[in-house]
Amino acid sequence: MSGHVRVGMNLLWLRPGIVGGSEVAAVSTVDALARSVDADIELAVYAQDAFAVSHPDLAERVGAHTIAIPGGTRGLRVAAESTWLPWAVRRDRIDVVHGYGGVVPPRLGRPSVLTIHDLQPLESGSAFASTKKAWLARAIPASVARAAAVAVPSAFVRDRMVDLLGTDLAKIHVVPHGRDAAMTTEPTDLPDAALIRRRFRLDGPFVLYPAITYPHKNHATLVRAFAELARRNDEVTLVLAGGVGACEPDIGSLIESTGVGSRVRRVGRVTTAERDVLLREAAVLAFPSRYEGFGLPVLEAYGVDTPVVAARAGSLPEVVGDAGVLVDPDDVEAWADALQAAIDGGQSGAAATACRAEQAARFDWDHAAARLVELYRRAAQTGEHGR
Repeated sequence: MSGHVRVGMNLLWLRPGIVGGSEVAAVSTVDALARSVDADIELAVYAQDAFAVSHPDLAERVGAHTIAIPGGTRGLRVAAESTWLPWAVRRDRIDVVHGYGGVVPPRLGRPSVLTIHDLQPLESGSAFASTKKAWLARAIPASVARAAAVAVPSAFVRDRMVDLLGTDLAKIHVVPHGRDAAMTTEPTDLPDAALIRRRFRLDGPFVLYPAITYPHKNHATLVRAFAELARRNDEVTLVLAGGVGACEPDIGSLIESTGVGSRVRRVGRVTTAERDVLLREAAVLAFPSRYEGFGLPVLEAYGVDTPVVAARAGSLPEVVGDAGVLVDPDDVEAWADALQAAIDGGQSGAAATACRAEQAARFDWDHAAARLVELYRRAAQTGEHGR
């Protein structure tokens, strides 16, 4: 096929506030595609009505097609993908379906491009519920088989696909996520930093970790490391931003048992503006996650010249590069040392700033969108689709 290509992006899986970095990536990808695609690519977005509530400006700009899924439950969402989505795809004369959530429903009757953010549900020892793991263990390989092309955000995910699924390398395309272009060292239209500091009771230097309390995010190692850091430094504070996950009760108990409750700020989900200020004001971004398909907060920190200490795990070494410090995800003492070194200025200076800027510049949403457009064209031309 040549000429005009209608692309339907399936975001029915996206429950705002629940899927963490995948939501940021999805929203940023849609925004970049809406801004940068050629005139002969037409984008349609299919999502839950909650998507339009959480991202009204973007939903209006792309004319998102939404459906009500009470509670956003997986069963109802899967049902919508199996019934409403095929109907909508036919109604809108879609040429290529982009499954941005790792799964392409069967019987769409259209070529598909699939984005897989990571394969954590298929990894041994993952904390996903057994029913969800069992479903994804069938759905992901079947979706990969159906797809004309698979986009992944890192070489780490690509290699795990080869190891776990035996996927042909020629089918996998590394399309890294980008960084928010608005995240720069020159703040614009942001709340006053002093106001944010007062709101969250932040008087001195603080360590920031923005992540939902899921098991793989490894909050426990960071809390233990901070307890050691707090014994050395009586001014530092730990800020934990992000929603509530399965480990929330355990992390709360650990904070209290280590005696650092008065030095930890649980700020929950914050606005984008609050996030930007916290990233600019933080002495260091900590990212101890044991498993990431990418790691967007690292780029967000680099964009505002904030030092980074991250786990030597998953895709993080690719994203961190030489611009930050990598630590074994379970070495509490090493984490305390690395965080203290960053607070003491170990990652400061012109050379470190230039390195962070250079690493951040390697990742761009417009470039990611252009790569996806190439995959859409290729899928439309081959016309390959599975049942």
